[in-house]
Amino acid sequence: MKKNRIPQLIFLILPILVLQACVKDVSEYYADGENPGLAIFSNNSNNVLSCFIADKPWRTTTRTTAGLIFARAHYEVYIQKQITNTLSDTLHISWNGYYPPNKDMPGNLTLHLAIPKNFTYLSLSALNGQRLNVDATAGYFSTSISQLNNISNRGSGKIYFNTALFDSIAPNTYNGKLSGLFEANFNSFKITKGRFDHFFGPDQIRF
Repeated sequence: MKKNRIPQLIFLILPILVLQACVKDVSEYYADGENPGLAIFSNNSNNVLSCFIADKPWRTTTRTTAGLIFARAHYEVYIQKQITNTLSDTLHISWNGYYPPNKDMPGNLTLHLAIPKNFTYLSLSALNGQRLNVDATAGYFSTSISQLNNISNRGSGKIYFNTALFDSIAPNTYNGKLSGLFEANFNSFKITKGRFDHFFGPDQIRF
């Protein structure tokens, strides 16, 4: 009986092993020797954001991709255009992350920018090389990090888009690169030494 069970166990375990083998980490984290807990600033599609939030290192979750059609990918950042009933729409860039090593306590950091109604994916590339003042009116930062007391405040700050290059790869389908630096002030806490570097695939850009 035991001998007959061995092939059955192999048949059950093998698909699980195949699934695990197909999942790949595609975030590259290179530690910044001058700022312990942060990644270096880069422009190589390393798929990572890191910063100090309330003086503690915070970083995005690891991006994973899967080669099988029934396995799900996980992304650390998304771009979305929100249509509003006002004179302008809103662009959201939202990062999912955590305070290492507490991966089981995730939160997110989001940049909200007021944009014209005719803003398209091509307009994203116009951010290339731009330095923006995020003044908490036309734009602001927000967080939903459970360890912070005042998570509903709007943060003001600055952001520099070192690279913003986007293109269409099919009708209503886009990809691109985004990297830069940022900081924010929420009055009760600050975000400092922020840096980000990402490649965006079609599943991450929602227009």
